[in-house]
Amino acid sequence: MSRDKSLSAAVSCYDASTGSLIGSRSSRTSILVSPDGGFRAYAESDAVATGPECRNTSRLFVAPQNSQGFRIVLAVEPSSQASGNGIDIIDWSPTGHHLLLAQGFWQYGSDVGRSSVRIYDADSDRLSSEGLVDEAFSQHVGKKCAATFEPLGFSRNGKAVVKAEPYFDYGEDKAAEDSCVRRESFWLVDFAIPAVHQLAGRYKTRQFGNVAR
Repeated sequence: MSRDKSLSAAVSCYDASTGSLIGSRSSRTSILVSPDGGFRAYAESDAVATGPECRNTSRLFVAPQNSQGFRIVLAVEPSSQASGNGIDIIDWSPTGHHLLLAQGFWQYGSDVGRSSVRIYDADSDRLSSEGLVDEAFSQHVGKKCAATFEPLGFSRNGKAVVKAEPYFDYGEDKAAEDSCVRRESFWLVDFAIPAVHQLAGRYKTRQFGNVAR
């Protein structure tokens, strides 16, 4: 499944082609409704220009379908190590009310960046930690695991599907020593345990949530 760009909240104060500062900007996703209509979610990101610098603040909002009021369930602030950030909403689970998302971080003026796979349980109002997927993979291989993870969606039984790729240190063309993934692969992630299970070959997901246009 290709990523729906309307569900990505990421913005910059700089022009992508010239790199020149163009000022503060904002980005907001479409609203994604759970399959049963029980919950709605959207994300927004504000890039604020302060002098020559740009700093992002991104937020995830969720509301029950019978309520007009959205509330913030995740707020990502800029830091000295990562002044840029954004939130991609991936999908709602086919049953229950689990929202899969990618939380991105980057430093303006460099190639430093990373992304965390997280899941929000709207029924219990619980958000997984930033490092839960990394910890699950480390537990699976029995040692510290470095890899790049991209959330793709959900399987029909409600497990999250992620694509894993080798981790490279900045400027290196060979995978890092602690990279536990040596080639592109696809995995099921059970956030409740947590545990991971490798899938055979490529895996195509379908979207279960409905985008409110």
